[in-house]
Amino acid sequence: MHVARYRAAIALLWLFTALIGFLSGARAEDYPNRPVRLITDSAPGSAIDVPVRLIAEGLSRIWGQQAVVVSQPGLGGAIAARSAATATPDGHTFGVMALSAFVALPGTADNLPIMTPRDVIPVGYLGGAPMFIAAAPWLAMKPLPDLIALAKQKPGELSYGVNGIGRLTHLTGELLQRQANIKLLMVPIPAALRRSSTT
Repeated sequence: MHVARYRAAIALLWLFTALIGFLSGARAEDYPNRPVRLITDSAPGSAIDVPVRLIAEGLSRIWGQQAVVVSQPGLGGAIAARSAATATPDGHTFGVMALSAFVALPGTADNLPIMTPRDVIPVGYLGGAPMFIAAAPWLAMKPLPDLIALAKQKPGELSYGVNGIGRLTHLTGELLQRQANIKLLMVPIPAALRRSSTT
């Protein structure tokens, strides 16, 4: 079922790419007249980076100009969001980032929040990824209620890994704690460690 969803998401991404190419071709024949940057807030090889590279490949073929993926991870998406928002507004820079860049960041730094449509104009939704909770085998946890019960017995002792403070994984963990009335220990996992554990 997950494979089918993944293939459907990729098909939608390609359709979106083709639509962008058609609309931009209909709007101006000389666009783009130089390489186009796609700024992401995720590390190379991440769940956001991979589909963006597929889109960039398709756009490069359609436009006849190079679509370049620029990875700018860090600060929960703030670096990439600010970079995209302050780029020259000439249609040659797109920000492709997780929703958390617009949900968790407002008010966290002097040059934030990034606001739509003041700083950026939404172009489209590219897709989503499922989130799940997994426990270490030695815990012998099967259903989520068992894990919640254990967390209530050991407040602050069970840790959960996230791909960055303020990212959707972090927000989901915070939501779980609030809804289940438990206390967990949040541990950010560096991008290099995440990549090495999946290869």
